[in-house]
Amino acid sequence: MATLLSGPRPRRTGTPKQSHAPNPFEHRARAIGLASALAGSAILVLAILSALFPQPPFYPTALAGYDPPFDAVAGVLLIALAFRLAQRSLVAWLFSLLAPALTISIALASPNPFSIGAAGIATAFVLLIYPYRSGFFRGADTGPETTQLLVLVAALITLLFGMVGSRWLASQFTPPVAGWADALYFTVATISTNGTNFIPLSNEARVFVVLLILLGVGTFLSALALLFFPLLERRLEAIASRVERAQMEELAEHVIICGTSAESRATAENLRDRGIRSVIIARDEKEADALRSDGYRVHLGEPSSEDDLRAVGIERARALVVAQESDAESLLTVITARGIMPSLRIVAVAAAANAATKLRKAGANETISVVKVAAGLLTDAAVNAPPAVRSAPATG
Repeated sequence: MATLLSGPRPRRTGTPKQSHAPNPFEHRARAIGLASALAGSAILVLAILSALFPQPPFYPTALAGYDPPFDAVAGVLLIALAFRLAQRSLVAWLFSLLAPALTISIALASPNPFSIGAAGIATAFVLLIYPYRSGFFRGADTGPETTQLLVLVAALITLLFGMVGSRWLASQFTPPVAGWADALYFTVATISTNGTNFIPLSNEARVFVVLLILLGVGTFLSALALLFFPLLERRLEAIASRVERAQMEELAEHVIICGTSAESRATAENLRDRGIRSVIIARDEKEADALRSDGYRVHLGEPSSEDDLRAVGIERARALVVAQESDAESLLTVITARGIMPSLRIVAVAAAANAATKLRKAGANETISVVKVAAGLLTDAAVNAPPAVRSAPATG
């Protein structure tokens, strides 16, 4: 009855409200990454213990005592993949399957308590992450992170090849490769082109050294370029950011130019010719680099952002020139700048003929219409042109 008296209920319009609940697999992915780091650390400890305290295998084989490098490579691999597994990388999930492959193969070839324990840990880790395989990204997983993982796996396989091969041919070097510490030193020194005091005596040892150099030098240089150069680049960017921030803090009585249009570049050039310091706020990184190469002081940011305007010292500036490609962006920049500094002199360039009035109402002290200025110059040149000089008639 109450429903009938109140009339029909209004119909709801618009799209239904969507809930932004967090993906539960994100927490599981972090747990998988942590489990990968813990499993890799445990396998690496077993590999070190196996190298320090060799155990007799359950049955003698040609590969008896070769489990330390296999297990160590598998452990380092799981530790290195932990971060990418936490980010749900499909390539990292696939590469993690190499760890049980390495540990199980050496445990079957040369079983001892250490190799069997490493194989058990790697197998348990795979059984742990296999039920969550659908939660990892599917499709192509390309990019610099994938390339880094490929280089990492190649470097570890090369390290394994060098250590196992040098121990296998230990007596064919002078001095002989006595233990896994010598094998590690020989492999790292060879692929880094530093050279070693281990001289091959047989043709088999020489062929092995040649293969190790061919495989290892390229891998070493690629690992150096892909793993360490990004860290160096980020460090240099941080230093450059601090230097730029210090330079901006020293600016005073300068002119801030918003935008990278032709008018902005010409204004910066005229100010430089007059000895007046200026700084350009550029949105595009390529344009900012091009302006820096021409000797201009540039800040990469958003001209209409209050933080970026304060970063270039708007409180200490003598004027602000707004000459962006879009009148709407220029209008927003003028409003933001006027809100920060009510007494700042603002000069705005209007691309459209009807935008000058809007910019003036927004707070610009002076507005320049490119269309009207160009039309005035063209009109003066056409109307006020000097009369053509007539040539006198030739006399004979």
